Amino acid sequence: MGADTSSNTQTKPEKVYVKIPKAGPGQGYKAPKNHEQPLLDALSRVIVVVMCSALPLATGLIFAMILGASQTSRNEFLWLWIPMIVLIEGIAIALAIGVGREALGTAGNRH
Repeated sequence: MGADTSSNTQTKPEKVYVKIPKAGPGQGYKAPKNHEQPLLDALSRVIVVVMCSALPLATGLIFAMILGASQTSRNEFLWLWIPMIVLIEGIAIALAIGVGREALGTAGNRH
């Protein structure tokens, strides 16, 4: 009953190579065809341009409303408003150009 039945020999696992069959004719991956939709492409480009141009226009409209509503803002704080308008409008224009180029697919390296 107390006999040890395990063997003391250690076996190394064999390396097994499995040959993967190559795809035959007509079995390879084929990407689906992209159908051109010129009307939808033109509409999406127009929407992107309108949305990107709305960004600097909206910030300019906000500044115009602030300056137009308050006489104090125009007379006493114009030294503060002019640099702020130039800085924020510059950022809005650069952001609109960058987002527009990315959305229209013209961003990146040109070869």
